This record gives sequence, structure tokens and C-alpha cells, in this order.
Amino acid sequence: MDSDPTLADPSKMAAIRLLALDLDGTIVSGHAGITARVQAAVEDAQALGTAVTIATGRMFRSARRFAHQLNVAVPIICYQGALVRDPITEETLHSRVLPVQPGLDVVTFAKARRLHINAYVDDDLYMESITPEGRFYAETSDVPIRVIPDIRDAVRRGTTKLVMVAAEEDIPSVVADLEIRFGAVLAVTRSHPRFAETIGQEVNKGEALRLLAKALNIPESATMAIGDNLNDLDLVQAAGVGVAMADGDPRVRAAADWVTASYAEDGAALAIERFVLGIEHR
Repeated sequence: MDSDPTLADPSKMAAIRLLALDLDGTIVSGHAGITARVQAAVEDAQALGTAVTIATGRMFRSARRFAHQLNVAVPIICYQGALVRDPITEETLHSRVLPVQPGLDVVTFAKARRLHINAYVDDDLYMESITPEGRFYAETSDVPIRVIPDIRDAVRRGTTKLVMVAAEEDIPSVVADLEIRFGAVLAVTRSHPRFAETIGQEVNKGEALRLLAKALNIPESATMAIGDNLNDLDLVQAAGVGVAMADGDPRVRAAADWVTASYAEDGAALAIERFVLGIEHR
């Protein structure tokens, strides 16, 4: 594990008052859920008074069950930061939708390349047909599918984001093409090896973390975030202590203050134990 020399002694840091955890690749992996060690580390952090939230690309309805498992009592960050909503009261703190015309252009882009594409309205998942890619997405997220004749209708109603699902080896070129075509008007990211996503240009997990910290009256220096994929880059950069998973995107690892172990090695728990609980690992 790599570490920033300035973080060599966590005891000299400001106490972490807000901890943001990515889901997939960080505290969840495929159908493997939150491990006992991560659960225990989160509970111990909460017992010290640290607020814990989730910061994910997932839909609110998909992320909320993990929030309940972790007894999260503050708003959670969903849809890459486009929605910040309380998992208990369902009160919305922040919400953004995709600009209509660029969204319609993304649909045209996807159709020209015969890519499966999802849209999201009012926390419902929409697609034009249940393709193998669509079924994979729905099963991964554990959410129902709503089939509509034309995905453009969902864009016109105000979709939170658009997600293209393809083979893992094809996604890097899809992301690159999206960035070339839409990078000036939309944010493009990758949240999963098979998902390429477009969201509003101002939307990212880092901005959502700042917004949540301000709402909770917590300084950014007292925040910590753990993530792995490209959609976690802004999150890791925004946090007072940014932690990347060992098997995460190289850009996220390079930007992190500290690189922890992988999901399989309870990397998130190791980071929480070190920077929140003050437990040194030898």
C-alpha cells in the first residue's frame, strides 16, 4: 500500500467527521456484499461520532438497502452526485437532471453504435428492450425494468443520467468517444467495467460531498472518502483524506492521499481503522 508521507501519522490529523464510501469495487463486489470487518469498522466510526454516507453511481433505490445495512443517518450520494437524498425520510437535498438536447444527442450516439442505453426518471430504470446488457445491469443493481418504446421520451422528461452497457473490452473506447463528442457539455465517466455514463457537466461525487459536508456543518478537511473507479476521482480529490483501492483506476490511485488494499483484503476497513479509528497496522 502506498501512502502520502504527510499522512504517516493519522493521530496528527483532524478528526474525520464525515466518511463517504463508494459501493461497487470498494465495499461491495459483484454479488458479494459488505464484509463483517467493514461493517464493524463503520459501526465503530459511527460510535465515535463520525457521520457515514454512501457515494455511488447507483440509483437511490439500489443504494438505499446498503445505507440501511450500515445504519446511515445522513443523506446519501447517488447517480454520481446528481441526487443527494436521505435514506430514511427520502427528503431530497440536491437533484440535477441531464440537459435535454445533449441527452438526445447521446441517445443518437448510442443507437448509431448499437449500444444498449438506460435512462432514469424519478428513480425508475427505463430501457427500450430487455437486452442481455440491460438484464445484466438490472441484476447487478437489483432494480426492476420499465420498458418504453422510445428512450428519448425519458430524456425529454428529465433523466438523471444515461448509461451505456457493453462488453468490458469495448467500454474504454466508448468513454473516449463520448468525451470527444460531448465533453464540452456533459460529464462522462466509467462506474463499472461495463458501464459508460453521461451526466450533467457540473455533476460529480466530489461536488456532492462538498454540498453534504456544508449541509452538515462539517469542514472539508474533516471529510474522508474511499473509492476505486474513474467516477470516484472527484470524490477522492474533494475529501480531506482521499483513499483509493489497490485495484482501482490508476488515475484515482495517483490522486489519492493513501492507497489501501483491495475489496478482497478488506481495504475499506483498513483505511477506516487507520484514519478514523486510529488503529495502526504493522
